[in-house]
Amino acid sequence: MKTILKVAIPVAAILMLLFLGCKKEASVTNGKQKVQVFLTDNPVNFQAVNIDIQKVEVKLEFDSAGVEHERWETLQIRPGVYNILNFRNGVDTLLAQGFVGKGELKKLRLTLGSRNSVVADNVTYPPLKKPEVIIDLDDISEINPSDFRIHIDFDASGSIIRINNNQFELEPRIRTFDDDHDGRIEGKVLPKDAKAIISVTGGGQTLVALPDDDDGGFKIRGIKASVADLVIDATANGYRDTIIKNINVSKEVKLGTITLRK
Repeated sequence: MKTILKVAIPVAAILMLLFLGCKKEASVTNGKQKVQVFLTDNPVNFQAVNIDIQKVEVKLEFDSAGVEHERWETLQIRPGVYNILNFRNGVDTLLAQGFVGKGELKKLRLTLGSRNSVVADNVTYPPLKKPEVIIDLDDISEINPSDFRIHIDFDASGSIIRINNNQFELEPRIRTFDDDHDGRIEGKVLPKDAKAIISVTGGGQTLVALPDDDDGGFKIRGIKASVADLVIDATANGYRDTIIKNINVSKEVKLGTITLRK
């Protein structure tokens, strides 16, 4: 949630969050506009999902003398392997940042290296192959007229495809969201030995979270529906599933502690 780039990039999966707003074209400072990209993760039942991010670029469209042009500009990044499962329950990380020229932000491109892998049952499986990922920018948050944040959420559960017992493929499913406009739900689910999986559904959208190992806390961000159902699937030790229906989703909904029963 499964991951912020700053023209820079953080997480809830890659977890990348794109703070996106309605207005994509900004005024500039000294001919430049600032962009931040944050990564987050949608959780999955792997021990690690390692994504080797080597380059981050944004695509700009701009008008010059009445003619439309486009170009890719590179952001500053610390290249390397990111375990996107470190970015869950509302946690994100700044992946990239920088200043780019005047224009409308249209796409984000991630160039991946060869050190992509997954870890399951203490076994590291062979590299996942995918040279690049291109993401349409639908939600951008304007902090001020020349400062933007992009939040991207890497859906690990939907992006890692098992081909056979020891081979996986990477087909990234990444969504964007806007913390300033989209809703979020948080709370705690206990006891821990219920091994709960939490999902929020509404408006054709399903988002998943795993409670924190320490205190059972969870947070689901980027909910676009105004009304949603929260489903707690208890997967172990005979605990019963729980459904909370018709939650009115505001910018932030705090449910408190939910205790599952047998």
